[in-house]
Amino acid sequence: MSDGIVPPTAIGDLATMESAPRPAIIEVSGGAYTWQQSEEALSPSLWKNREEPAFELKFQLDPAKAELIREWAREHLTPDPHSLPELGHAYFVHGLYFDTPAFDVYQRSPRYKRKKYRLRRYGDNDMIFLEQKRKKNGKVAKRRVLVAETDLERLHAELDPQWEGHWFHRRLAARELVPSCLISYRRQAFFGNNAEGPLRLTLDRDLRGQLAQQLKVEPVIAGMQMLPGSVLLEMKYRKNMPALFRSLMLDFGLNPSTVSKYRHALEVLGRAPIGGGSSDGV
Repeated sequence: MSDGIVPPTAIGDLATMESAPRPAIIEVSGGAYTWQQSEEALSPSLWKNREEPAFELKFQLDPAKAELIREWAREHLTPDPHSLPELGHAYFVHGLYFDTPAFDVYQRSPRYKRKKYRLRRYGDNDMIFLEQKRKKNGKVAKRRVLVAETDLERLHAELDPQWEGHWFHRRLAARELVPSCLISYRRQAFFGNNAEGPLRLTLDRDLRGQLAQQLKVEPVIAGMQMLPGSVLLEMKYRKNMPALFRSLMLDFGLNPSTVSKYRHALEVLGRAPIGGGSSDGV
């Protein structure tokens, strides 16, 4: 396969992740893990300190502009070391999102405004991240821990303070969160660094979603297509807007969007009104 953009993924193409090699997962700081080879490849919201806030800008692009930006990124940044050539130098991401039966997270009800909880799998790896993502004052921070897939059943059991996933389990229980939907997509990622820390650019394609009720993080093969004909660009950085990203936005006429994968998934799946509530882009 060439390193150009792969055509929109057919349903059967998602199954190619089954034979993709499994990247190694390593711990880069206390309780913060990555499947990358270096901590510089991490999202800035996880670099060095897993609670360090970072800015995250999102843009909804047409495929032609996304291809131009991919070429720009190949010239100015470093490709993610675990991108797979057979997937167009990308990798699959699968996420299981949690909400209350009344969709308080989607509605951004009090106590649910700033945080989302999800399980995340990269490719077909048998290790799963338990992840909290929070947003405050325009900055995003993540906290996550890696557990074996077989440990997910612990989320149905009594709280165990000795388990590394206890903090996540306790928050699900306190907020009465249950599985809500699965989202899969194909990601191309690039990273770099400046004087204030790391920066990261990602392009997400072929987003699909389906409703979920079980603690299973699996590929969405036949779910609803999300953002058809669009590519989701994300720029992530720690402090001030990097000159490199500022130049990119000016050169390509990019305007930030507040699109949220989770909120959009519920809307296309018919479980929430389109445009209901307000989006914070998390």
